[in-house]
Amino acid sequence: MLIGCSNGNKNQIQVHTSIHELSVNKESDGYTNKPSKSSGYGLRYILQNQWGVGFYSNETTRTQSVDKLSKEIYDIEKNNVVDVSYTFGTKNLDYYLSLGYGLVISGSRNLDYSQISGLSAEKSDAKMGILDLDLMGGTSMMYDFGYQFWSSGIALNFGYRKQNAKYDQPGNSTSTSNFITGNNSQYLIGLSLIY
Repeated sequence: MLIGCSNGNKNQIQVHTSIHELSVNKESDGYTNKPSKSSGYGLRYILQNQWGVGFYSNETTRTQSVDKLSKEIYDIEKNNVVDVSYTFGTKNLDYYLSLGYGLVISGSRNLDYSQISGLSAEKSDAKMGILDLDLMGGTSMMYDFGYQFWSSGIALNFGYRKQNAKYDQPGNSTSTSNFITGNNSQYLIGLSLIY
């Protein structure tokens, strides 16, 4: 049962990788979303008292095609997160659930806005039509379910993670409200060493 805490007699090291990106940009007339992509990894160390600390680094790429121009617009968001977690599980962690909350400590957002009207060229490479936004801060939450194979000390993890970040607004920009707040979320898979 995952209702109570484990007896706290096991340490755990978890590694994760993202397998599916859930966030997309809002579509409008003449713009069609392509599947979002995510790449990154997570590392977590959980102590015997079931408190853990983790680090997560992720890059999310959202793409839209501009139908009439055969043009693609890219929205690339990079986040680095540190967080704390608590793990509920059985005595030997045959089954367990980790819940975590953290801060986005560094990151950036890079936009190809050359076909989007209303954005300023400030803080950009005017020739390439690239807009770079600097991170102002953000938060992250996660949950992770694990199953240990026959008390072997090796567990398979399935998780979900979401990041909410805020970025600076470029000077003289008139329509960046969709871009100063970033939200990305992923499904993850990983392995744990329980000892």
